[in-house]
Amino acid sequence: MHWVRRAVLYTAIFEINTYIEQQMNFVMLQLNLVTGDICGNAARIAQAARAAADSGADLCITPNHALCGVRPQHMLTVDGFVESCQNALHTLARELADGPPLLTGSPIAAFMPNDERICNAVVLLKDGKLIVVANTAINLNPQVDLPPAVAQGLCCGMVTLFGWRLGVLLCDGDWEDALLGHIQKANAYHPLKTMIMRGIDALVHLGAAPFTMGIHELREQRLSHVASRYHLHLFSSNLVGGNGSDVYHGQSLGFGPAGALLGRGRMFEEDCVVINASTNEGACHPSCLSREEQIWGALCLGLRDYVHKSGFEGVLLGLSGGLDSAVTAAIAVESLGKEHVLGVLLPSPWTSEESTRYASELADNLGIERMELPIAPLMQAYMDVLSPMFAMPPKKTHSRKDVTEENIQSRIRGNLLMALANKHGLLLLGTSNKSETAMGYSTLYGDATGALAVIGDVHKSRVYKLARWYNERREHAVIPEGVIHRAPSAELRPGQLDTDSLPPYSTLDPLLAKIMGEDALPTLPADDGEQREPGLFDEVYGKMRAAEFKRRQSPPILRVSRRAFGRDWRLPLVSRYSIPKK
Repeated sequence: MHWVRRAVLYTAIFEINTYIEQQMNFVMLQLNLVTGDICGNAARIAQAARAAADSGADLCITPNHALCGVRPQHMLTVDGFVESCQNALHTLARELADGPPLLTGSPIAAFMPNDERICNAVVLLKDGKLIVVANTAINLNPQVDLPPAVAQGLCCGMVTLFGWRLGVLLCDGDWEDALLGHIQKANAYHPLKTMIMRGIDALVHLGAAPFTMGIHELREQRLSHVASRYHLHLFSSNLVGGNGSDVYHGQSLGFGPAGALLGRGRMFEEDCVVINASTNEGACHPSCLSREEQIWGALCLGLRDYVHKSGFEGVLLGLSGGLDSAVTAAIAVESLGKEHVLGVLLPSPWTSEESTRYASELADNLGIERMELPIAPLMQAYMDVLSPMFAMPPKKTHSRKDVTEENIQSRIRGNLLMALANKHGLLLLGTSNKSETAMGYSTLYGDATGALAVIGDVHKSRVYKLARWYNERREHAVIPEGVIHRAPSAELRPGQLDTDSLPPYSTLDPLLAKIMGEDALPTLPADDGEQREPGLFDEVYGKMRAAEFKRRQSPPILRVSRRAFGRDWRLPLVSRYSIPKK
């Protein structure tokens, strides 16, 4: 009998969609907002809503967290924060009283007396009034080692506007996979499916899905499936802009009852996406095709917003003559402009002449200011002080390789870079890539110093692809070809190469991706049939485990993969678990 009821329901929905005569223009306001800037965000929403009204909007839809900013975390517990959000909602409702209705998401206080909980709510602003369409309590348990935004759950509600029965869904990217990926499981309770089965004409989704490689294709497929399966219009407004480690790519989407794409917002830009649901017409901006173009756009947007939203005007970084610093510098120039980037050369006695030449050539090609601070005198001063102590017998014997002098060299550079950053009011950028971070191939308070690791979620092999793609796009070897083709080295001792401490990146990176589950569910395979050096997995995973304490003290990274270090991937600081052999 279930299929009979379902068929009747689908027929009813189809008839409702068929006989609605009211023309309806849905407008998704794809905005770049700042967490905690409640008044500024409200003004930005009002400005975009007025522009949408001039475009003939009948309903405006903001992304999730539009008013308070995405991932407010424990800022929600600060006295007056939620009250300020509620006051801003009332002000916004009055300012937009003569315009089209607006759906937005905001934290609000619980309705019941003596209830101190905070709710995440979908609020409709219409005719100068507020209507709470749906709300759910936010989990702010300080004992949980997760950001509160992860546990905010989702809101589902229904509202009727201009003859349209609208289902309203508010959820973060953390919930989108579970909601949209498992909706076809008919036997399990599913809040979104329950709402749809009650009979709606359109589903309105207030989203905040951060960028990861390939996420926009997956979201487009899933949302199209929901629209066609339940024969309804679907409108998903997504956030755009950088927020700490996360980058939101925009690309708000609209679909017709057959699952056809009606509109797609710009990628990595603000946009106002207008879709006429009566004629199924809207603008579809193209989607980025290559992975390199996607990653480059995300990193540029993330860095630009990190710097500007933090109140800084520029950045500096060390130029080693190597690939990682070259790609980081190019991203910085693309994001901020060459006048806001300072490159610093810090040659040591082991720095090759070609490294200095490549670093200078890169700075000239990018048009950035550069400084040169040779560190040989400081290295000698350190050794003059420490040599008597180093000559003494060691307190403890250990089997680890002695890299004390190499680490001193790196920490001198970190110290000088931080001094320049403080003096000039600039943010220091880290240049470590994901492969190095995974293996602990970095020095705490040395090359791991900085306010942001721009390519910290990009494997070394992908950094090479980014460099080649960038030169092709610029139609000029802005990043010198010698930098791309030379063997990678930190030049911390004569003749030193990365392969002295690490497997070749062509072997290491696929294994790291498999261990971290970047392309599938997280698994830790001991032997999956691939041909690789015996014991390589144990070596790699052992170094990853041992380097966790370094990652906890490293700069935040811009997240572009399914499994980034930090919120997505953490290991115990102390552990003796061994991966079982298969």
